[in-house]
Amino acid sequence: MKKILTPLVFAAGVMATATATASPVTVGGVTWDPDQTLSFPDLGDFVANGTIFETGAVNAGDVVGGRGQVTQINSALPNGADFCPGCELTFTFSMELASDFAGTPNLALGGVDGTFEFKNLNIKFFVDQTPDFDGTMASAADGNLWLELVLNPSNLLTGTGIALGSGSDQGTGSGVLDVIGGLAMGNFDTNTQAAGGDITLTSSFQPTAGAPGLLNGTFDLKGNSIPEPSALALMGLGLLAFGGAARRNKKA
Repeated sequence: MKKILTPLVFAAGVMATATATASPVTVGGVTWDPDQTLSFPDLGDFVANGTIFETGAVNAGDVVGGRGQVTQINSALPNGADFCPGCELTFTFSMELASDFAGTPNLALGGVDGTFEFKNLNIKFFVDQTPDFDGTMASAADGNLWLELVLNPSNLLTGTGIALGSGSDQGTGSGVLDVIGGLAMGNFDTNTQAAGGDITLTSSFQPTAGAPGLLNGTFDLKGNSIPEPSALALMGLGLLAFGGAARRNKKA
């Protein structure tokens, strides 16, 4: 019995050590350190921030399109040169206004002061080894698909704002997202957020000076990530299998 348990105990110890020393993680040229939580552990071990440009919506069924760039990962300041050296991480998204804005008319700016709901949100992140983002959809959508997200089935993207639907919209929104694809899918398909989602999104928007109908803002993504299996972890799994085989042989 003792000879069988020894490799199992050793394997467990090896795997625990591998997990503790798994950071930083690099996927497709993008690097983050799960142990760096910005001194706010409740945010999770992955926090990304950046900029957004998007079109507006007026009536239910209108589709909003947008794009942007990730400027910070696990950092209080822009650190693109650190998390994506020689590359850039950009994204595109689309979503549909689920219902008309609910609230009261804004007599000064037009539109409605109140709440909104969007559905069918899809976000695609791209890692591009030739940085060229200039604010356009084309420059945001080139590169390799790094991560694809959709709304968790139990959630809509909801929020509040002023002058909604006027082109001078201002407000904030939030939602829970599920990972469905991309190079980093295996690292973020964790089901650790509300309703079993993978990542929580919050965002803000406001008018863009000199560009009627175009909104700009910021976004925040937070979640947990899974390190890539290390050589030590793989060895630990092998030892676990060996221990299991030894146990079966003894029973036989």
